Amino acid sequence: MEQFLSLKELGSRLYKVDMLVVALLKRRMDLALQVGEFKVRNGQKIFRASVESKRLAQVKAEARKRNLSQHFAASILYQAINESCKQQMIQLQNTNARRHKKAKTEKESYRLLKKNLLLLTRRWADSYDDQYDKAFFATHAYLDFEDQILEQEIRQIADRGIALDLGCATGRLSTKLSPSFRWVYGYDLSPHMLMKANAKEKKVQNVSFIEADLEKGIPQSDSSVSFVAMNLGTASDIRDISGVLKEVKRVLVSGGRFFFSFYNREALLYQWDFIPWPVGLAAEINIHKHCLDVHLGAKVLSVYARPYTSKEARNLFPKGMKLSKVLTHPTISSILPNNLFEGKASIQKSVADIDRHLAKAHDGAYIIVTGKKM
Repeated sequence: MEQFLSLKELGSRLYKVDMLVVALLKRRMDLALQVGEFKVRNGQKIFRASVESKRLAQVKAEARKRNLSQHFAASILYQAINESCKQQMIQLQNTNARRHKKAKTEKESYRLLKKNLLLLTRRWADSYDDQYDKAFFATHAYLDFEDQILEQEIRQIADRGIALDLGCATGRLSTKLSPSFRWVYGYDLSPHMLMKANAKEKKVQNVSFIEADLEKGIPQSDSSVSFVAMNLGTASDIRDISGVLKEVKRVLVSGGRFFFSFYNREALLYQWDFIPWPVGLAAEINIHKHCLDVHLGAKVLSVYARPYTSKEARNLFPKGMKLSKVLTHPTISSILPNNLFEGKASIQKSVADIDRHLAKAHDGAYIIVTGKKM
């Protein structure tokens, strides 16, 4: 006997498709803002009739192949183009209203990206934990994987004195480290992130959060630290990471261990160059500009972020810092739409297991490097 889906089941499927349509429209608007930025910078027209007409014709042809009404498909795209042009006009008005002097040197460009980071963290501080740990499955799975590797590293430390959380943000990792060490110091550049971290500090007795620019040094004595961690790709956010690694070597005791996380240039996600759907990661890097592009309304903020290959990440560590693990994660979950995992615990577990088995390959979104000071 033929089985029919119930209206409830069909409604659930329609909801998932509708949410994906909204996510794709957001993805399109993000691209439209990048197009607008290019047009403004190069003095080009906002509306280009020939280009838009060609795109509408392409959509009609695709709709015909899929047995979908051409007029229906074209009308949806027309509305998307209309909204794109509107947002690009707002971009143009905002640019004309405040003409910022462009950075001319690499150092000036980096200062601007650092300033953008502070602005971004001010706006993200309140929602950072939810966005990075709960809203995106691939990022959540990666943090779980990080926790497993961190626990393995900590078990190898005999004298658990001081631990450092470099780029601590809201203190998630610092509080996780606190039961294992006599004292934990969390350092971050953002005062707004540290305000959130200090609210957590009241719940633990052996954690201190300190505002610091790590590129200017780590405020700890020589050979005084048992463990140093820089997680969630933060090592890629620092331009002079080699200088920071030298400082890490200085402050670590002999036999002290370290954990660093970088963005992976060889990730499967970036081998495609561009994936049209929104994936399950809370952040993706722009591999062409060496930055993280963050869209806040009609404004685009670029934050410095450099991806590395596994070999490049290995070679960053100075002599005397012996590497024990070089892993990458996640691979499969990082390329799939986030909404595929919503409410699917068994699928989440299966994909997470696959990603764990792939960790010794070079295709995960993040690189993890662990080791010890000799």
